Amino acid sequence: MLTVWAVIRWVHLLAAIAWIGGMLFILLVLLPVLRRALPPTERTLLFARVGQRYGVLSWIALSILVVTGFLNGERRGIAWQHLLDSDYGRTLALKLLFVALVIVIALVHAFYFGRRIARLAEEAKARGDDPALAAERRRLQRMSMALSGLSLLLNLAIVLLAAALVA
Repeated sequence: MLTVWAVIRWVHLLAAIAWIGGMLFILLVLLPVLRRALPPTERTLLFARVGQRYGVLSWIALSILVVTGFLNGERRGIAWQHLLDSDYGRTLALKLLFVALVIVIALVHAFYFGRRIARLAEEAKARGDDPALAAERRRLQRMSMALSGLSLLLNLAIVLLAAALVA
């Protein structure tokens, strides 16, 4: 039977698909194609535009996940102050900790790395390929990729924990 709670869970799942599916698409499809198709500066500028577009989708999806996740917890009668009193509560607490870490990583990635990397690529395009700018951009890109990889792993762990909660 289709209830309001089924729709809330469905919206939660769609938001998770958009959030994690976008990450997987970027990592497994877009990045390999861009690496072969464009020189580094142009690739970085295009990737910055893709990141801005995906950023809108990802923040909407993440917001929906937080709201619908809270609603799902309320529906299940979660006593938030007693999260650590049961196996279910401890699993949920770990999932929430990972969600908090993902939010922090997303903020750092969007407002620190993404902007700096795009700015360096724009400077390189305007001034020509300066080795110092290219080196700094590559350094930031490596750090950004490591952070993105950590975020993806945490998100996959969140999905695993969610599966454990409903199993």
